[in-house]
Amino acid sequence: EQMGPIVNAATKIALAHCPCRMSAQVLGRTDCPHSLEVCFKYNELAEFLIAKGLGREVSKDETLHILGNCEKEGLVHMVDNAQGEVKHTCNCCGHYCWNVGIIRRKKIPRDALMAVYFTRETNIEECIGCGACQDICPVDASVVVEGHAEVDLDWCIGCGVCAVTCPTEAISLKRRTEEQSPESFTELHQRIKQERGLA
Repeated sequence: EQMGPIVNAATKIALAHCPCRMSAQVLGRTDCPHSLEVCFKYNELAEFLIAKGLGREVSKDETLHILGNCEKEGLVHMVDNAQGEVKHTCNCCGHYCWNVGIIRRKKIPRDALMAVYFTRETNIEECIGCGACQDICPVDASVVVEGHAEVDLDWCIGCGVCAVTCPTEAISLKRRTEEQSPESFTELHQRIKQERGLA
């Protein structure tokens, strides 16, 4: 929900390249304009990546600076869906990142692929229909119709990149559910098994 507390709680941070966009480049796909060095690992996972030469150690200030740039690019902060055990933050695009890209291409229903705790609300009186949100939405859920922005709530992932770029601050995020993310990975995995009838 907020990246600052996650970053400030970390004892060590490593920065690595986005594996999704790197894989796309290896395959000759070069149409994604987004930055590559945007994946953060925390604590013991950061120590592992640094020791293996898979990432470099960065300060909290540099981390927050890069996260700010990611927001300006329209990248989505994706974290582990467990409250007390966040191990990494990916900054995903709608081009080649496996989760956001799949939703953008409408391959799998949003709710089958990710937990979405927020959706967008637009103040029509403040919206000027400039199209900034339509241009930056990573899942193509926003469109300008008759002079104001409309959002497809079935596909909106509640990431907030549109709110960051809205020049009139007409966009806000509304909590979609009162359900909280799991307390731990153990609880997360138990929920997943139950939802799939495996528990």
